[in-house]
Amino acid sequence: MTLRAISSFVLALLIAGCGPSPATIEHPPLDLSLDEPAPRSVVTTMNINPDKKAGPQGSALTILNPETGDLEVFPFATMRGGPVAGQGMHTALTSDRQRVFCTLGGNDDLDLRLVTIDLHWQGGKAHPEVVETRSVVDAGTRGNESNGASCHPGAPGIRQEGHGSRITEDGRFLTFTEMQNDRVRVFDIAQDAFVGAPQSHPNLYAPHGLYPNPSGTHAATPQYWFDHNTVGIWTLDSLTGTPAFAFAIQMADSTGSGAYQHTVRWLDDSRFYVTVTQEAAQGDGSSQQGIWMGDLTTRSGKPVLGENDILEGVSDCGIAKGKLYVAEGNVAKFLAGEPTPGHLSVWDISAPEAPTLIRRFSAGDGFPGDFSNAHSIGVPIDGSSVFVESFSSHYLIQVDPVSDTVMRVFGKDQGLDTPHGIYVQP
Repeated sequence: MTLRAISSFVLALLIAGCGPSPATIEHPPLDLSLDEPAPRSVVTTMNINPDKKAGPQGSALTILNPETGDLEVFPFATMRGGPVAGQGMHTALTSDRQRVFCTLGGNDDLDLRLVTIDLHWQGGKAHPEVVETRSVVDAGTRGNESNGASCHPGAPGIRQEGHGSRITEDGRFLTFTEMQNDRVRVFDIAQDAFVGAPQSHPNLYAPHGLYPNPSGTHAATPQYWFDHNTVGIWTLDSLTGTPAFAFAIQMADSTGSGAYQHTVRWLDDSRFYVTVTQEAAQGDGSSQQGIWMGDLTTRSGKPVLGENDILEGVSDCGIAKGKLYVAEGNVAKFLAGEPTPGHLSVWDISAPEAPTLIRRFSAGDGFPGDFSNAHSIGVPIDGSSVFVESFSSHYLIQVDPVSDTVMRVFGKDQGLDTPHGIYVQP
């Protein structure tokens, strides 16, 4: 397998072989009169382990109350209103914490789907119920193989992935991308329907998410593929949410470029950080792992952290209490069987264009000794916690951004199994 094929996203390997839906499980009816407000803050993610030995727990929705530390795992195969077959990708939780949207992968047997789940909070506990499963891409549809639709073209397995799910801050629209089709999608939450047809543009290449800015006027699409270093900028219609491609910002200067981008995090309506995973030994050698800043006003990008600052390719980042939290973990190296220790580095961003290091969490140094490959970060709006997720070592870790110490560690003992797709509300 070539390095280019190896670097296709980890889910292209993990989700192969998911078959038809299991039998429906009969549940007693819920007394909806008992529904109550959700906890003040909620974290959602999913178990995405396709190994049949993992059983139903391997494909499940996970719900955490970060204030109490209560974590519950709900298999899709036995969920009320289900079952739902296949493996998850990303979650997106509404601001009232009453509804979660999950993208589930498509392959030869299953459509790429958007699944809507009501949580029904009763007695302080969530009671998830599938209320709608929408097809996004038909089963058996091949994506653009040239951008890594599959690590094994022609073989049974995943063809389609829905990535980077986000909800606009006003709660009106859900955004994500069809990574293998180079397309963006917008879903109108109030109207309970997709906004028009999927949109594409020649600039798009393996887009990993459509990330709206705080006011919802623009959104950015990073490109999750070797040697591709531009971020696409879209406008979002204020009434309908319809996306329109505006321009691209190239993350490159005389020192190099920032390619194989995973996520975008906005500082304000015009500036954002984009995470760069590709290291100098990967691709064409022009990229270095780090963080770049994009600016809509100048339509330009500049590096703010590079290979001398960051130990691993950057998979995600989050902002809390005036600090930047950087998840260092290179998926392509993980898939190639190379060491991916994984770290969470913490940076003071009093000067956003020149972060200064505060500390770094690593395996055995603040984090569990077997921690690896930091992948995803979630931060509530109030910045009260920082959550870092590792699918390869099965951890979800809650960090206090005031003291920069670990508050809680969730892992296999709490039912986590290849966790992926974190979302935090509010």
